Amino acid sequence: MNEKEMALAALQAAKDAADWAFWSMIGTWLSGLATFLAVCVSLHLGLKKPKAQISCRIGESVFFNGPYKKNGVSIVVTNLSLYTVKVTSIIWEFKKSVSFYQPFDSQYSVKLPQKLDYGEQANFWIDLDGDAEWIQKIAEGLKEQGAEPKDFRCVISVTTGESFTFEVNKSLMEKINNCYQKIT
Repeated sequence: MNEKEMALAALQAAKDAADWAFWSMIGTWLSGLATFLAVCVSLHLGLKKPKAQISCRIGESVFFNGPYKKNGVSIVVTNLSLYTVKVTSIIWEFKKSVSFYQPFDSQYSVKLPQKLDYGEQANFWIDLDGDAEWIQKIAEGLKEQGAEPKDFRCVISVTTGESFTFEVNKSLMEKINNCYQKIT
């Protein structure tokens, strides 16, 4: 091998080494960029405030226990978020400035505050005891405050500070509306 061939081989080896160094540099930049993006995503997820998500069904129900049955208003709250949610209050709202706080004294109702894991439900119960006294009092309260039954909503608050507003079942709303119409 003469010196020109050796110089050409050395030059080719240097060129190959430079190519490998270039592609190594590109790989290092890409892995650095991927690491930076992974850190950004993990910080975003880690610092994000967990959001509560609940559903609620509100309506008139019958509690059947063997030969006994009780009429009442059933409020069934379900936790749909992956985080644990604690229900702190349930109020009836019909104007932004006026609301009715609802105590749950019935033996068939769970008490507040109520902690719910993912998928769990809490059943809140208001006894009607065969008469419509609760419905009548709601209708009278609406009339006294100058509110309409169509504005009547249930607001559920949780410990994260969030509040969720739900509409009342149509049949229960019709009974409230009928009592409201009868009040002079």
